[in-house]
Amino acid sequence: NIVDVTHHVTPFDVHEAAVYIKDSFRYFPSRTVFACVTLPETGVKDDVVGIRTPQGHTYFSSNNGLLTHIIREAGVAEAYRVTATQVRRPVIDPTFYGRDIVMSAAAHIANGVALCEVGPAITLADLVTLPISVPAMVDGWLVGEVAILDKNFGNVWTTITQEVLSQHGIGIGTQLEIQLGDLRMTTPLLRTFGEVKLMQPLAYIASRQQLGVALNQGNFAAVHGTKRGDRIRLRKQ
Repeated sequence: NIVDVTHHVTPFDVHEAAVYIKDSFRYFPSRTVFACVTLPETGVKDDVVGIRTPQGHTYFSSNNGLLTHIIREAGVAEAYRVTATQVRRPVIDPTFYGRDIVMSAAAHIANGVALCEVGPAITLADLVTLPISVPAMVDGWLVGEVAILDKNFGNVWTTITQEVLSQHGIGIGTQLEIQLGDLRMTTPLLRTFGEVKLMQPLAYIASRQQLGVALNQGNFAAVHGTKRGDRIRLRKQ
């Protein structure tokens, strides 16, 4: 079975792509092989890795931080650099490492080649990871940033998790003051969109258990010009 997790990553945005595959190990069966490609540096740096997690999933990716959340949350049982000619296409196009190295290696593993045959073993220290923004209390405000945009609807998902909110006594129904870009809003933390009027803003817990901000049946990101990495601040009223 072949599953296309997404082809809608913002071009060249490795941070966004890393979030898209963050939860994959929770929802796919053991022995699933993932081919992950967001590779702005294609043809410049031949550094593709294959890792296997303790859950039995195998990931192939450029070694540019794309597997950051998998490494941090799932863990790494084995890791290799993909150099073996038998798992790469005979001719490597510098503009298409994703096809010629990443996808080719993944296909070989899916067809029974042992992971250890893709190239030399490497350590956790050899795997590139991206810096992760951690929410923090600053002058009485809980400060985080926009982690990703739910593009079809313009909803905003932040780095402030439900766990962090709970640690600060914030749950469903808590009245919040929120600042995001030019927006200043006061709203209770709600369960879902229909609890406010049409085109009204709301704060809610998104499906990834992160604080989300949205417009009911509107595009929050488009209306307010929100981008990944924007800072969000909130405090209890």
